[in-house]
Order: sequence, then C-alpha cells, then structure tokens
Amino acid sequence: MNEAVAVTAPQKRQVGFILGLGILLFPLLFGWMLLRKGHSTFARIVGLLWMALCLFSLIGMGSISKTSYDTYKERAAQSSTQGSAPKQSAQAEPLKAYTSTKVSQDYEDNTVAADMQYKGKRVKVSGRITDINTDFLGKPYLVLAGTNPYLGPQFKFEKSDMASLASLKKGVQISVVCTGNGDVAKVPMFENCEVLK
Repeated sequence: MNEAVAVTAPQKRQVGFILGLGILLFPLLFGWMLLRKGHSTFARIVGLLWMALCLFSLIGMGSISKTSYDTYKERAAQSSTQGSAPKQSAQAEPLKAYTSTKVSQDYEDNTVAADMQYKGKRVKVSGRITDINTDFLGKPYLVLAGTNPYLGPQFKFEKSDMASLASLKKGVQISVVCTGNGDVAKVPMFENCEVLK
C-alpha cells in the first residue's frame, strides 16, 4: 500500500490592492501584515523598508519641529529686547487725525494708497455715528458716516468696551483711536479701537 502522500507547497499570497494601498498610506499599521505566511521575501523587504523609512521620517520631523521652535523662541526674545526702544519712540509721535468721510473717500479713490496711509498704523478718526452693533463673535463695533451712507468705515472694539459703547447714540459726533486693518469690499476696517473722551 504505497500511497503517495501529496505534499503541496504553501500557496503564495499576492499583495492585493487594498493591502498595498494600506501599506502605502499607513505603513506602520499595514506593514506587519506582510509577515504572515505566504508573502514573498521581496514583498516583505519592500514593505518593511517602506515602514522603516516612514518611521524615521516621523522621528526626524519631530526633531526638526523642536529645533525650529527653539529658533523661533530665540528670535522672539531678541526682537522683543531690540524692538522696545523703537516702539517707545513710535508711541511718542503724535497721532494723525482724519475724518471718517476722508477715510471713506480715500478708500473709494485708491485702495492701495489708502492701505499705505492707514493699514497697520494707529490713527485718530472723528465722525458721526451711523450704527452701533456687534459682529458674529459678539464684539462691538461702530460705523461712522462715510461717503456712502450704507458702507461707512467700521471701528471694532473689544468685548470689555461694551459698557462704554452702550451709552453712545446714533448721530453723535465721536473720536476714536484705532489701528487700520485694510478694507473689505471698499469698507474701511479699523481694529483695537478706543473711544476718546
């Protein structure tokens, strides 16, 4: 009874599309699946090398982030010590004063020139209040009369200024000190405002 026992070679597994995609996108998770029986040595080597490369890249990015953060902190410290003297002299300069109508006209005439004159600069603006409102974050703002009755310059305040703005009325003349913030659709915008008493 010579029965021949057929010994079959283990079936070779193919790296399917989903496993290949998983290894490509998430090598640290799917690379280990290549260690199962049946995958070729070539597939294992390629998959594990890709996994190692991704792992070393992640470790490298962490050290780069730490280095760049340290560099950022050093530069910030240097600029704060060097920048304190010029800030004091800039604050000593008198504020330039404008009317809300002039600001509005400047933005209608030439937005680029108006941005150069107002944006990022601390200025005093006087005008008649046409609206007192809050934005979607609940921060109060004033609209002063401009050349267009519907698109007057907007002056944003902090929430802590609500009480002082609540006492104001439409039609009253007011002066504010603000920082120019450019425009939105030809509407001049100012931020960090304070009401002058």
